[in-house]
Amino acid sequence: MLFPGAARIARVVELDQIGSTFEAVDERAPHLTTWATLDQRAGRGRLGRAWVSPAGKCLAATVLVHTGRMREEQVAWMPLAAGLALAEALGTQVGDRARLKWPNDVLVDDRKIAGILCERRPRAVAVGFGVNLTLERDELPTPHATSLTLEGADGTAPVLADSVLWHMLRSLDALVPALGREGLRAAVAARCTTIGRDVRVELPAGELRGRAVGIGPAGELQVDTGDGIVDVRVGDVVHVR
Repeated sequence: MLFPGAARIARVVELDQIGSTFEAVDERAPHLTTWATLDQRAGRGRLGRAWVSPAGKCLAATVLVHTGRMREEQVAWMPLAAGLALAEALGTQVGDRARLKWPNDVLVDDRKIAGILCERRPRAVAVGFGVNLTLERDELPTPHATSLTLEGADGTAPVLADSVLWHMLRSLDALVPALGREGLRAAVAARCTTIGRDVRVELPAGELRGRAVGIGPAGELQVDTGDGIVDVRVGDVVHVR
């Protein structure tokens, strides 16, 4: 068994190899059922980007979160809740250096270590994520990426993967009841490295520049452009260095 710890929290379906863990999701499965692998060949990121990783060195998983009678404004918080849960899970290995980049990446000292993609299903949300576990520097997908091994974490890929997944499932399960509540917004804001940074936001209609100053009541990123506060609900955020 590849994920013995995580399997004590939820049903974990181990996949030897798959294009994307989203392909394996069965919406009839129980809440928190997880499909996980160390060999994902065609992972998907936001805006149609690919998540490419060498076999055996990265964790890829999708968790089915039942939404039941949740309001849409609650469900809209799922990507940020998942990001917070994953940052907390990775924090067990790298401490408080694991920070959330709005809306769906986890960084360690400004280097990307994990990404999240949520897909809406009729009665659930499929929360997909990938984590760089034991990649060496010459295996990183970009110069601004990192891995748990490079950040000082000890353990083989299977050991690290089970630990991350166990903590992720525990944190996500605890955060789901808080979706849309002020406590979650405060927790996300406290862990979000985007706040206080100068940002460039790539929008469908053009580009926005300013300083990220907060998280709004619907999970939007609040950007001060100098002419006022703009609420960004969808966009690709770049931290201006």
